[in-house]
Amino acid sequence: MASQTNNEHEEREIITLPEGVDVPVRTIRPGDVPALQRFHSRLSDQTIYLRFFGPIRELSEGKAQYFAHIDGIDHFALVALDPNEPEEIIALVRYDREPGEERAEYAAIVEDSWQERGLGMRLTHKLIDEARNRGVQFLYGLVKRENKRMLNLLRDLDLPEQEHREDSAKYVQVALGSRGS
Repeated sequence: MASQTNNEHEEREIITLPEGVDVPVRTIRPGDVPALQRFHSRLSDQTIYLRFFGPIRELSEGKAQYFAHIDGIDHFALVALDPNEPEEIIALVRYDREPGEERAEYAAIVEDSWQERGLGMRLTHKLIDEARNRGVQFLYGLVKRENKRMLNLLRDLDLPEQEHREDSAKYVQVALGSRGS
């Protein structure tokens, strides 16, 4: 899991995927609203359903604004950018928590053509490091039971986890204790 840090005004790193592709990663910015809407428009109906638990064909301006605005402490998100089109978002991971809480809700979504390439896992590890640095002790999420990729990703983090069923989904919580390198 090689990465480099370029010290610019915004932190920008490179994630190297197992196939050798270098993917730029940075913190989301308010100016990413149009890129988020384009990203969403490229997602399959199945990917949208598994992430949002229903059909959302267009990402509204309001929703895109919400996702693009973070405070860097209780609301934090990273985006992966297409190596060939650096203005295009190909994946997003984020956490949100109530101020003062030690638990934060985790969410991730990866463009279909980038799925099963290790991007979601590498981004999640970066998000976990950021969350730990901000005092988050646990990440949790509600995951559709048929979303095997996300359930496997959470299980493969090598972190203590708890799971229980809630209707057609599973509530999964992982403890962010120290991770071996």
